[in-house]
Amino acid sequence: MELKNLRTFQAVVDQGSYQKAADGLGYTQSTVTVHIQQLEEELGVPLFERTGRRMVLTQVGERALAQARELLAAADRLAQLGRAGYELSGTLRVDMAETLLCYKTQTVIQTFRKLAPQVRLIIRSRNCLDIVENVRSGVCDLGVGYDMDWSRDALEVETMGEYEVILLASPEFCHPDFVTHNQRKPVSLITDEPDSVFRRQLEDYLRLRAITLDATLELWSIETIKRCVISNLGFTYLPRFIAEDELADGRLVELIAPISGVRFPALCARRKNRWVTPAMELFTRLLRETLN
Repeated sequence: MELKNLRTFQAVVDQGSYQKAADGLGYTQSTVTVHIQQLEEELGVPLFERTGRRMVLTQVGERALAQARELLAAADRLAQLGRAGYELSGTLRVDMAETLLCYKTQTVIQTFRKLAPQVRLIIRSRNCLDIVENVRSGVCDLGVGYDMDWSRDALEVETMGEYEVILLASPEFCHPDFVTHNQRKPVSLITDEPDSVFRRQLEDYLRLRAITLDATLELWSIETIKRCVISNLGFTYLPRFIAEDELADGRLVELIAPISGVRFPALCARRKNRWVTPAMELFTRLLRETLN
Protein backbone atom coordinates (compact mmCIF):
# COMPACT_ATOMS: atom_id res chain seq x y z
CA MET A 1 0.00 0.00 0.00
CA GLU A 2 1.52 3.30 -1.13
CA LEU A 3 1.82 6.15 1.37
CA LYS A 4 1.30 8.61 -1.48
CA ASN A 5 -2.15 7.12 -2.13
CA LEU A 6 -3.01 7.49 1.56
CA ARG A 7 -1.81 11.09 1.55
CA THR A 8 -3.90 11.82 -1.52
CA PHE A 9 -6.95 10.20 0.12
CA GLN A 10 -6.44 12.35 3.23
CA ALA A 11 -6.01 15.49 1.13
CA VAL A 12 -9.21 14.86 -0.85
CA VAL A 13 -11.17 14.60 2.39
CA ASP A 14 -9.50 17.62 3.99
CA GLN A 15 -9.76 19.84 0.87
CA GLY A 16 -13.23 18.68 -0.09
CA SER A 17 -12.56 17.92 -3.77
CA TYR A 18 -10.17 16.19 -6.15
CA GLN A 19 -9.18 19.51 -7.75
CA LYS A 20 -8.32 21.24 -4.46
CA ALA A 21 -6.40 18.20 -3.31
CA ALA A 22 -4.49 18.19 -6.62
CA ASP A 23 -3.64 21.89 -6.21
CA GLY A 24 -2.43 21.37 -2.63
CA LEU A 25 -0.30 18.35 -3.49
CA GLY A 26 1.06 19.67 -6.74
CA TYR A 27 -0.58 16.93 -8.83
CA THR A 28 -2.95 17.02 -11.76
CA GLN A 29 -6.55 16.09 -11.06
CA SER A 30 -6.11 12.92 -13.12
CA THR A 31 -3.23 11.83 -10.87
CA VAL A 32 -5.41 12.27 -7.79
CA THR A 33 -8.10 10.18 -9.48
CA VAL A 34 -5.57 7.41 -10.19
CA HIS A 35 -4.33 7.40 -6.60
CA ILE A 36 -7.85 7.05 -5.21
CA GLN A 37 -8.69 4.31 -7.70
CA GLN A 38 -5.52 2.39 -6.79
CA LEU A 39 -6.35 2.65 -3.10
CA GLU A 40 -9.93 1.47 -3.67
CA GLU A 41 -8.67 -1.47 -5.73
CA GLU A 42 -6.26 -2.48 -2.93
CA LEU A 43 -9.01 -2.25 -0.32
CA GLY A 44 -11.66 -3.78 -2.56
CA VAL A 45 -14.31 -1.24 -1.55
CA PRO A 46 -15.36 2.28 -2.66
CA LEU A 47 -14.18 5.10 -0.41
CA PHE A 48 -16.44 7.86 -1.74
CA GLU A 49 -19.95 8.17 -3.03
CA ARG A 50 -21.52 11.11 -4.80
CA THR A 51 -24.35 13.03 -3.18
CA GLY A 52 -25.38 15.57 -5.75
CA ARG A 53 -22.18 17.42 -6.61
CA ARG A 54 -20.44 16.48 -3.38
CA MET A 55 -18.06 13.60 -2.66
CA VAL A 56 -19.03 11.92 0.60
CA LEU A 57 -17.12 9.19 2.43
CA THR A 58 -18.73 5.78 2.60
CA GLN A 59 -18.89 4.08 5.99
CA VAL A 60 -15.85 2.01 5.04
CA GLY A 61 -14.20 5.22 3.81
CA GLU A 62 -14.64 6.84 7.22
CA ARG A 63 -12.98 3.87 8.94
CA ALA A 64 -10.25 3.84 6.31
CA LEU A 65 -9.62 7.55 6.83
CA ALA A 66 -9.08 7.14 10.57
CA GLN A 67 -6.55 4.37 10.01
CA ALA A 68 -4.89 6.26 7.15
CA ARG A 69 -4.38 9.26 9.43
CA GLU A 70 -2.77 6.99 12.05
CA LEU A 71 -0.45 5.42 9.49
CA LEU A 72 0.58 8.77 8.04
CA ALA A 73 1.21 10.24 11.49
CA ALA A 74 3.39 7.23 12.34
CA ALA A 75 5.26 7.62 9.04
CA ASP A 76 5.86 11.31 9.79
CA ARG A 77 7.18 10.50 13.27
CA LEU A 78 9.51 7.91 11.77
CA ALA A 79 10.78 10.43 9.22
CA GLN A 80 11.42 12.97 11.99
CA LEU A 81 13.34 10.33 13.94
CA GLY A 82 15.49 9.69 10.91
CA ARG A 83 16.16 13.39 10.41
CA ALA A 84 17.02 13.78 14.09
CA GLY A 85 19.58 11.03 13.68
CA TYR A 86 21.52 13.33 11.38
CA GLU A 87 21.42 16.24 13.78
CA LEU A 88 24.00 17.00 16.46
CA SER A 89 21.84 16.08 19.43
CA GLY A 90 21.45 13.38 22.06
CA THR A 91 24.19 12.06 24.35
CA LEU A 92 27.79 11.13 23.56
CA ARG A 93 29.68 9.01 26.10
CA VAL A 94 33.47 8.90 25.79
CA ASP A 95 35.86 6.96 28.03
CA MET A 96 39.43 8.23 27.80
CA ALA A 97 42.89 7.55 29.22
CA GLU A 98 43.82 10.19 31.79
CA THR A 99 47.01 11.33 30.05
CA LEU A 100 45.14 12.04 26.80
CA LEU A 101 42.20 13.62 28.60
CA CYS A 102 44.32 15.98 30.70
CA TYR A 103 47.06 16.92 28.25
CA LYS A 104 45.92 16.31 24.66
CA THR A 105 42.16 16.68 24.16
CA GLN A 106 41.18 19.93 25.88
CA THR A 107 40.82 21.71 22.52
CA VAL A 108 38.84 18.75 21.16
CA ILE A 109 36.32 19.05 23.97
CA GLN A 110 36.09 22.84 23.71
CA THR A 111 35.59 22.76 19.94
CA PHE A 112 33.03 19.95 20.18
CA ARG A 113 30.97 21.92 22.68
CA LYS A 114 30.98 24.96 20.40
CA LEU A 115 29.95 22.95 17.33
CA ALA A 116 27.46 20.66 19.10
CA PRO A 117 25.88 22.60 21.99
CA GLN A 118 22.78 20.35 21.96
CA VAL A 119 24.81 17.20 22.62
CA ARG A 120 25.17 16.06 26.22
CA LEU A 121 28.85 15.12 26.39
CA ILE A 122 29.87 12.66 29.12
CA ILE A 123 33.62 12.06 29.41
CA ARG A 124 35.14 9.74 31.99
CA SER A 125 38.76 9.02 32.85
CA ARG A 126 39.32 5.24 32.73
CA ASN A 127 42.21 2.81 32.40
CA CYS A 128 42.69 1.23 29.01
CA LEU A 129 41.40 -2.23 30.00
CA ASP A 130 38.16 -0.72 31.28
CA ILE A 131 37.86 1.45 28.18
CA VAL A 132 37.93 -1.46 25.76
CA GLU A 133 35.44 -3.46 27.84
CA ASN A 134 33.08 -0.49 28.09
CA VAL A 135 33.18 0.01 24.32
CA ARG A 136 32.46 -3.68 23.73
CA SER A 137 29.54 -3.71 26.16
CA GLY A 138 28.07 -0.40 25.00
CA VAL A 139 28.67 1.43 28.29
CA CYS A 140 30.39 4.13 26.24
CA ASP A 141 30.12 5.16 22.59
CA LEU A 142 33.80 5.89 21.98
CA GLY A 143 36.97 4.80 23.74
CA VAL A 144 40.22 6.75 23.50
CA GLY A 145 43.39 5.29 24.95
CA TYR A 146 46.35 3.02 24.34
CA ASP A 147 46.30 -0.50 22.95
CA MET A 148 45.68 -3.19 25.58
CA ASP A 149 44.03 -6.12 23.80
CA TRP A 150 41.82 -3.81 21.76
CA SER A 151 40.63 -6.73 19.68
CA ARG A 152 39.75 -5.77 16.13
CA ASP A 153 37.23 -8.60 15.80
CA ALA A 154 34.70 -6.70 17.95
CA LEU A 155 35.91 -3.12 17.53
CA GLU A 156 36.50 -0.55 14.82
CA VAL A 157 39.86 0.92 15.84
CA GLU A 158 41.62 3.95 14.40
CA THR A 159 45.14 5.05 15.29
CA MET A 160 45.20 8.71 16.34
CA GLY A 161 48.95 9.28 16.66
CA GLU A 162 51.94 7.82 18.47
CA TYR A 163 53.59 9.20 21.59
CA GLU A 164 56.96 8.69 23.22
CA VAL A 165 56.88 7.30 26.74
CA ILE A 166 60.00 8.05 28.78
CA LEU A 167 61.62 7.48 32.16
CA LEU A 168 61.26 10.66 34.19
CA ALA A 169 63.12 11.67 37.34
CA SER A 170 64.28 14.68 39.30
CA PRO A 171 67.72 16.10 38.44
CA GLU A 172 68.75 15.01 41.98
CA PHE A 173 67.84 11.35 41.27
CA CYS A 174 70.91 9.33 42.35
CA HIS A 175 70.36 6.00 40.59
CA PRO A 176 69.79 6.73 36.88
CA ASP A 177 71.20 3.45 35.49
CA PHE A 178 68.31 1.41 34.02
CA VAL A 179 70.54 -0.32 31.46
CA THR A 180 72.74 -2.64 33.51
CA HIS A 181 71.29 -6.08 34.28
CA ASN A 182 70.95 -7.65 37.73
CA GLN A 183 70.54 -4.59 39.92
CA ARG A 184 68.90 -3.95 43.22
CA LYS A 185 67.98 -0.28 43.15
CA PRO A 186 67.12 1.60 46.37
CA VAL A 187 64.49 3.70 44.60
CA SER A 188 60.71 3.82 44.23
CA LEU A 189 58.63 3.57 41.11
CA ILE A 190 55.88 6.17 41.28
CA THR A 191 53.05 4.99 39.10
CA ASP A 192 49.32 4.52 38.82
CA GLU A 193 47.13 1.43 39.03
CA PRO A 194 48.36 -2.10 38.17
CA ASP A 195 46.38 -2.15 34.91
CA SER A 196 48.20 0.90 33.54
CA VAL A 197 49.61 0.16 30.08
CA PHE A 198 52.82 2.09 30.86
CA ARG A 199 53.33 0.40 34.22
CA ARG A 200 52.93 -3.04 32.67
CA GLN A 201 55.45 -2.22 29.95
CA LEU A 202 58.00 -0.93 32.43
CA GLU A 203 57.57 -3.85 34.85
CA ASP A 204 58.09 -6.31 31.99
CA TYR A 205 61.31 -4.48 31.06
CA LEU A 206 62.59 -4.53 34.65
CA ARG A 207 61.91 -8.26 34.96
CA LEU A 208 63.79 -8.99 31.73
CA ARG A 209 66.79 -7.01 33.02
CA ALA A 210 66.50 -8.47 36.54
CA ILE A 211 66.26 -4.98 38.00
CA THR A 212 64.45 -4.89 41.33
CA LEU A 213 63.23 -1.83 43.18
CA ASP A 214 62.76 -1.03 46.84
CA ALA A 215 59.16 0.07 46.54
CA THR A 216 56.26 1.08 44.34
CA LEU A 217 54.19 4.12 45.19
CA GLU A 218 50.78 3.59 43.62
CA LEU A 219 48.90 6.84 43.03
CA TRP A 220 45.77 7.65 41.05
CA SER A 221 46.54 11.05 39.58
CA ILE A 222 49.06 11.82 36.86
CA GLU A 223 49.63 15.31 38.28
CA THR A 224 50.28 13.86 41.76
CA ILE A 225 52.72 11.35 40.29
CA LYS A 226 54.55 14.15 38.48
CA ARG A 227 54.78 16.31 41.60
CA CYS A 228 56.16 13.41 43.64
CA VAL A 229 58.81 12.74 40.99
CA ILE A 230 59.76 16.44 40.93
CA SER A 231 60.17 16.16 44.71
CA ASN A 232 62.64 13.27 44.14
CA LEU A 233 60.50 10.64 45.83
CA GLY A 234 61.16 8.26 42.95
CA PHE A 235 60.95 7.94 39.16
CA THR A 236 58.12 7.25 36.73
CA TYR A 237 57.38 6.14 33.16
CA LEU A 238 54.89 8.34 31.34
CA PRO A 239 54.36 10.09 27.97
CA ARG A 240 56.84 12.85 27.23
CA PHE A 241 54.01 15.29 26.48
CA ILE A 242 52.86 15.36 30.10
CA ALA A 243 56.21 16.78 31.22
CA GLU A 244 57.22 19.13 28.40
CA ASP A 245 57.26 22.22 30.61
CA GLU A 246 59.13 20.49 33.45
CA LEU A 247 61.70 19.03 31.06
CA ALA A 248 62.21 22.44 29.47
CA ASP A 249 62.82 24.26 32.76
CA GLY A 250 64.90 21.48 34.33
CA ARG A 251 62.53 20.31 37.05
CA LEU A 252 62.51 16.87 35.43
CA VAL A 253 65.04 14.95 33.35
CA GLU A 254 64.77 11.94 31.04
CA LEU A 255 66.70 8.84 32.10
CA ILE A 256 68.46 7.13 29.22
CA ALA A 257 67.53 3.46 28.75
CA PRO A 258 66.17 1.21 25.96
CA ILE A 259 62.69 1.44 27.49
CA SER A 260 62.76 5.26 27.37
CA GLY A 261 61.44 6.62 24.10
CA VAL A 262 59.25 3.66 23.15
CA ARG A 263 56.30 4.94 21.11
CA PHE A 264 52.74 4.00 22.07
CA PRO A 265 49.89 4.45 19.57
CA ALA A 266 46.82 6.31 20.77
CA LEU A 267 43.64 4.65 19.56
CA CYS A 268 39.98 5.57 19.16
CA ALA A 269 37.57 2.64 19.21
CA ARG A 270 33.88 2.02 18.73
CA ARG A 271 31.88 -1.19 18.60
CA LYS A 272 31.70 -2.82 15.19
CA ASN A 273 28.49 -2.65 13.18
CA ARG A 274 26.93 0.05 15.35
CA TRP A 275 25.47 3.17 13.81
CA VAL A 276 27.87 6.11 13.94
CA THR A 277 25.90 9.14 15.13
CA PRO A 278 26.77 12.62 13.87
CA ALA A 279 28.11 13.41 17.36
CA MET A 280 30.42 10.38 17.26
CA GLU A 281 31.57 11.32 13.77
CA LEU A 282 32.33 14.91 14.79
CA PHE A 283 34.21 13.94 17.96
CA THR A 284 36.28 11.37 16.05
CA ARG A 285 37.14 13.90 13.35
CA LEU A 286 38.28 16.44 15.96
CA LEU A 287 40.43 13.77 17.63
CA ARG A 288 41.96 12.89 14.27
CA GLU A 289 42.79 16.52 13.51
CA THR A 290 44.26 17.13 16.97
CA LEU A 291 46.13 13.93 17.82
CA ASN A 292 47.58 12.96 14.43
